[in-house]
Amino acid sequence: MANTNVVNGLRPVQNLDGSPWNGKTRKFYKAAGTTVTNDYFPGDPVILSGSGDAKGIPGVSIATAGANNQICGVIVSIVESQDHLDRTWIDGADAGYVNICCDPNTVFEAQADDALTYTDIGNNAPLVKTQAGSRTTGASGFEVDATTSTTANDQLKIIGFVQREDNTINSENNKVLVIINNHQFKGYTGNAGV
Repeated sequence: MANTNVVNGLRPVQNLDGSPWNGKTRKFYKAAGTTVTNDYFPGDPVILSGSGDAKGIPGVSIATAGANNQICGVIVSIVESQDHLDRTWIDGADAGYVNICCDPNTVFEAQADDALTYTDIGNNAPLVKTQAGSRTTGASGFEVDATTSTTANDQLKIIGFVQREDNTINSENNKVLVIINNHQFKGYTGNAGV
């Protein structure tokens, strides 16, 4: 059966020790930008921006997809404001706040941009942005690049496949379980794949 093509970035599903993900996040600041083309969506990977807001809440910007690029976490939700009580994204030109899952031991579910198989488990892969995020659904446009390697500085490590009837291994758009391999809070570039 063909896998359904549903791009929505990375979604936390459990902890590396097998326990359920506890839903804990940290609040980060998204500074106003100069363009509307860089919207922020749940599922987007982010990196520390090197700044913050006037209260000292750290700032983030969207991580760059590809090898050698670190990630500090993934947007889980958009913080509501008085103007936007049901926000599912932040316009790239606006300032706002996001809740980030930044625990290096979190396991995420993500869709691969091509077929992956069981021999890819333990390998590393970069992210790829295959489409713009959706202002209608609030879904991220990031996927796992199916070009896996043992390169230590790749952004993600594949640790398994989602065990559902609607997820066929070695078929396009399959859903994989990953951890952030090149994590900003770990202080190194990541571990080599196997």
